[in-house]
Amino acid sequence: MTIYIHLRKIFCGIVVFALVIFMAPSRLKAQDIQYSQFYANVLYLNPAFAGSAHSSRGMFHQRVQWPALDAKYLTSHFSADHYFKNTNSGLGLMAFKDWQGANNITTTEIALQYSYELHLSSKHSFRAGLQASYVSRNVDYSMLRFPDQYDSYGYLGPRTHQPTDTDMIHYLDFTSGGLFYSDKYWVSFAYAHMNQPNQSFYGGDSRLPAKVSITGGYRFNLKPATGAAAGSNMYLTPTLHYKTQGESDQVDIGLYFLYDYIIAGLWYRGIPLVKRYRPGLHNNESAVAVIGFKVSNSLSISYSYDFVVSKLTRAQTGGSHELNITYLHNLENLKRRTRKLPCPKF
Repeated sequence: MTIYIHLRKIFCGIVVFALVIFMAPSRLKAQDIQYSQFYANVLYLNPAFAGSAHSSRGMFHQRVQWPALDAKYLTSHFSADHYFKNTNSGLGLMAFKDWQGANNITTTEIALQYSYELHLSSKHSFRAGLQASYVSRNVDYSMLRFPDQYDSYGYLGPRTHQPTDTDMIHYLDFTSGGLFYSDKYWVSFAYAHMNQPNQSFYGGDSRLPAKVSITGGYRFNLKPATGAAAGSNMYLTPTLHYKTQGESDQVDIGLYFLYDYIIAGLWYRGIPLVKRYRPGLHNNESAVAVIGFKVSNSLSISYSYDFVVSKLTRAQTGGSHELNITYLHNLENLKRRTRKLPCPKF
């Protein structure tokens, strides 16, 4: 009986902590979804990438974070974009759904994007993009258990004085971005949640913090002039991705290697030497390994796994998995264009 009482106290404490989080929206600082394969999901990275493939493109992206825990995160993402040569413009459509925890909180977003490409010189171009999103968020209380549903003998039943239905909110969200590139390097800047929409379910003020992200890289051509691999494509691309939102900031730094139909990458996420969450707790998060394969000229598939390197390793989370499938259409028009982004291709 003593063990049971202690377990019940622990359980009630967890429930109370969760309620404090949910019932205090003025102190809640939500962050965006974080993708390890951000170059495989470029429309989410920056609306300026809409139409950047200079063809029609469709992408499906799936992320499963911490699958070994009950508090896992699942995200399904679909996007499509097209380039209009006559107007140097791109249009993009993006939709995703995110499930948090035991499916208690879900987010659905549908976004439209527009970009314009300006050729500054024979070697340099600039793209500007805008995005308007419709967002729906839901909280489902039916799977939660509250302290007044228990006594010293155990669970009393579903009756409770706490809310047991579903709360839902809707809002509009706006993002802008710019992209400067040549045939060897690029720099991307995105400013998300410009209007800082209110996410409160309870009539309070819980603003989604604006997010700023800066991304860049340089592509080194390693193709040998002679030998068996002389006709092959071979690139080494170091890249960096920095993002800050509210009180959180993070750096992804790593390398991509492309050899014909195979792409591989290795990444590190964190700012351990510059920033600490608190004394003794460094800003380490994960190491990421990526492998991709071009099935045909139009279809490519990539997979990544996040190895947790923070103190969360003790929880045995199961890491994070991402799968991307990208399809390019109208490749004949793409071949006739010489100015292409040097970003890693998926």
